[in-house]
Amino acid sequence: MRKITALLFFAMIFSALSSSPTDPAVTNPYQQHFDKAYQLYPHIKRGVLEAVAFANTRFYHLSGNEEESCIGMPKAYSVMGLILDGKNYFAENLKYVSTLSGYSVEEIIASPEKSILAYAKAYDILLQAAKDSETPNGNIHETVWALVALSELPHQDKAQYFALYTQLYGILSFMTAAENQARYNFPDPGFDLKAYFGTNYDILSSPSVKISSTDIEDKNGNTFKVGDGLPVTQSPDYGPALWNPAASCNYSVGRSAAVSAVTIHTVQGSYAGCISWFQNCQAGVSAHYVVRSSDGQITQMVLESNTGWHVGNQNSYTVGIEHEGYVSQTGWYTTAMYQASAALTADICWSHGIDPLRTGFWPWMNTTYYNQSSIPGSCAKVKGHMHYPSQTHTDPGVNWDWDYFYKLINTQPTPTTYTAATGTIYDSGGPTGNYVDDERSVWVIAPANATQVSLTFSSFNLENTWDYLYIYDGTDVWAPLIGYYTGTGSPGTVTANSGAITLEFRSDCSSTDAGWNANWTSNSSVVVPANLSVTAGTCPVIGVTLNWTNSGNGWFVDVSDDPNFSYFWNKDVSNLTSTVCPGSFCDYPNCNTYLKFEPGTTYYWRIWNGSTQTYGGSFTTPVCAYTDNNCSGTIDDSGGPSGAYAGNEDWTYTIAPTNAASVTISFSAFDLELNYDSLYIYDGASTNAPLIGGYTGMNSPGSITSGTGAITLHFISDPFVENAGFSAAWSCTPLTTAVSELDNVSGIHAYPNPFSGSTTISYSLGSDSKVEIKLIDVLGREILLFAEANQQSGEHSLEIDFNELVLAKGIYTLWLSCNGKSSYVKLFAN
Repeated sequence: MRKITALLFFAMIFSALSSSPTDPAVTNPYQQHFDKAYQLYPHIKRGVLEAVAFANTRFYHLSGNEEESCIGMPKAYSVMGLILDGKNYFAENLKYVSTLSGYSVEEIIASPEKSILAYAKAYDILLQAAKDSETPNGNIHETVWALVALSELPHQDKAQYFALYTQLYGILSFMTAAENQARYNFPDPGFDLKAYFGTNYDILSSPSVKISSTDIEDKNGNTFKVGDGLPVTQSPDYGPALWNPAASCNYSVGRSAAVSAVTIHTVQGSYAGCISWFQNCQAGVSAHYVVRSSDGQITQMVLESNTGWHVGNQNSYTVGIEHEGYVSQTGWYTTAMYQASAALTADICWSHGIDPLRTGFWPWMNTTYYNQSSIPGSCAKVKGHMHYPSQTHTDPGVNWDWDYFYKLINTQPTPTTYTAATGTIYDSGGPTGNYVDDERSVWVIAPANATQVSLTFSSFNLENTWDYLYIYDGTDVWAPLIGYYTGTGSPGTVTANSGAITLEFRSDCSSTDAGWNANWTSNSSVVVPANLSVTAGTCPVIGVTLNWTNSGNGWFVDVSDDPNFSYFWNKDVSNLTSTVCPGSFCDYPNCNTYLKFEPGTTYYWRIWNGSTQTYGGSFTTPVCAYTDNNCSGTIDDSGGPSGAYAGNEDWTYTIAPTNAASVTISFSAFDLELNYDSLYIYDGASTNAPLIGGYTGMNSPGSITSGTGAITLHFISDPFVENAGFSAAWSCTPLTTAVSELDNVSGIHAYPNPFSGSTTISYSLGSDSKVEIKLIDVLGREILLFAEANQQSGEHSLEIDFNELVLAKGIYTLWLSCNGKSSYVKLFAN
């Protein structure tokens, strides 16, 4: 078995850890259709439909207009990735889903919604069959039974089981990943994948394993015994890869030429499907390796000493690597896939004497095809299917990052470093000579205490199109790219604001030129930010703006509610003079949560650059609280009936009509950012009252009636996304007024009623009168007597404290007499 050298392996890991591109975000534009499917078929576990769509298409609706696979795999259709023509090998599960669901094939292909509903209906039918069988109700076996029944992958012999297990593992692991549950809003299914897959789990989940003739061992020493389910025996060429040989009818034994190139392919389909397809003699194709998108797992299928059939008349001298995914879609080329493929490619280069510097890197690499011109030419030894003569395919296509792939395969060489404040720099040929072929050189200019470095070119001459100078704002080739330059198009003057600048030169295998001369200057003074101040936010927004002057590169702002900053939220504010807080502040150092201001709380802030800091003092956030005592009205979010609300809002709105028995509020519109902005409704005059419910997304509260004479709304929004908000109207039910014989008394009320502790009796006199008030219990006993011979006209109130009177719970009658006439009110003490 060939093994990658320890030095190269360490270099690959270091390169991968140094920096990596952000994995492409995979959004789900069809969530409403998935939600509808779950409503129609409630027995289906939430998350399984999204898992199938993600595994097969990354939520992309395949209409059939996509490029043909370079290995002849059958086309998949719809967002669920279903096969119409299995080419006498794959199951035609599109027709099967159509038959079970009643949706036509044409409807499924044309409509993402109907394709999801059709798959869900077919899945539900199979799920019910599983429940009627011996499988326990509601567990992982039912899910797997239905998934296998709807899979396109054949599984009649041992050689095909591994592909099927890989497909199932991809779907089930998607469902059990907490980040997917949060991102796509489905619950944890409670599956134990390790228990279900048993000893096979380590192989299915591990991106790197060592394989001997009888055992498979991962880096933790866990051993897998090869059994009937997995035809894995040994990977003679590349230790971290699994070995699952293609059918012998799909490749040629031996080679007619030495290996001198590596071909990068895209499957136009799934990892599992590709592995299975290479077992099909009717396919007539194969590649040496297949790489999984999610974690970079590699399966070898053809020995490098044999000739795979993957690039037409160029097969004799190439090793082919297929990558899961589609050329026209983002979301497939992950960091894990790049890193695994780069490590494999470096090992192939080392084994066959291929200079890894001959990896294609040119900026035009992912959009230029061989049939357009002669490029990329004979110098490129690691290149795409699209770059070989007499080819019609475009893989790996426009989304493949050749520059990143090149830098993973070729770790940064030891740079020449300059620390002087000024100086002159030349290419490797010096001030008068030419640079050389197959060169990769790096220079770093990092003057002490510099905040800015400027580089001015006095001459510039590189072989046009083939040799390039890359310039980065930082201390290595993983820093932000300022630009790349070729031919005689001089960079002129470029400036790095990080305090350091890196030059990387790459030349191809033929033709050199004079190179370049350049001078650099730097600004090494450190200017400490000053004039720190706070601009307060205005309710309902409780955020503030922090202000300062003289901020250069490398400054950060910290905010904490602890004056000692034992913990704080942090933000890079290089070259800024203000920032909205909380904004994008995140907790230091892990950035797992973002700063959310609490109302009426004192916060402290400072600005620093790692060695120098200055404090901005403290500020206190406002309490945004509003009260409305009208019996009816309307309320909108802060954006009004047609606008969006703002970020960083935190306010309460209490509706407490005078002498109301209850309040009813009805929502006519409701649209908040799901899970991040929320409206809480309380049954009472404050947020200490019982919570009726919390609402987010488009989950409207509908119509709500309080059990008291007040209702309180508490709205909170985060700093990032603002939706349309809500509109509502309210009305109240007044407290019952006593039936009165009194000509001179009006508006007799008891509030609250029912009550606990105390209640207030209010009434109005039209003229000065003698008033007598009695409180009588259910046994007719007089508890309280209040009398006033000549009470003045106007509004009057009397508080009755049952705790002070030491009264029991129950029903009481309050009698009010005036000028010989009387009226009463029932009181309910609880």
